[in-house]
Amino acid sequence: MNISICADDIGQDPAIAEGCLELFALGRLNQISVLSQSPFIKDHLQQISLARQQGLQVGLHFNLTLPFNDATFYMSLGRLVLLSHLGLLSTHLIQNALDSQIQKFEDLFQFRPDFIDGHQHVHQFPQIRDLLIALALQRYQDHPALWMRSTVLPPRSTGLPQASKAYLLNFLGGNTFLKQLNQFHISHNDGFLGVYGFNAPNQNAYGSLMKKWLALAEENTLLMCHPAKSEVRNDAIGLQRPIEYAYLKSDQFLEDLQSKHCQVLKLI
Repeated sequence: MNISICADDIGQDPAIAEGCLELFALGRLNQISVLSQSPFIKDHLQQISLARQQGLQVGLHFNLTLPFNDATFYMSLGRLVLLSHLGLLSTHLIQNALDSQIQKFEDLFQFRPDFIDGHQHVHQFPQIRDLLIALALQRYQDHPALWMRSTVLPPRSTGLPQASKAYLLNFLGGNTFLKQLNQFHISHNDGFLGVYGFNAPNQNAYGSLMKKWLALAEENTLLMCHPAKSEVRNDAIGLQRPIEYAYLKSDQFLEDLQSKHCQVLKLI
């Protein structure tokens, strides 16, 4: 069974890109989601572009909550959730942020993103998701390979670890966004896993979560991760990242994949 494993937040810190590119080279993940506003991306452009030629998918991690220096718009996640669900966001400002980040991605890499998702899943919130749908239908109408991330769980979700957070994502927009993707015939993953409270105290604990996710995975399921080669400072999940990295790099992860008859899909 083919699944995809996507590492988010590429560019937030150099240790994230370094660790994720190493994991790709080892065959442990096949997608990375890039914060195009990051000042660190330029340091990894050549490596990322080469890895893409070897099968790595590279997507845009649309950001509205991290305060990069050249960010045209950002606010706290809680405020963004509230205003979007009340219909009070400035769609003009959101559109400017989307256009800016897309253009920067294309200027940096000289290719269009393979997929689009959102930092802290902002891409599926009301108002924001409509702009992304329009982007796919207009700017990328000649790019049929483009897909967008759905955060809806696989059909079988009994035994899902830390399920409340995953269900909350669907309630906050995931279910509606998936309906829109299907309505407009925009490609997407089938099932989404990897959501937890970033509270696994060690490699074995994270591995236990992974085994439960793999048991629920189906063909074309996307599993999200947030590894880094070392601790990331000034980051709410900075201590969790090297724990994920250590497990994903381990022989145990390969054994867990094999035991669940899963393989990481690699497109050349």
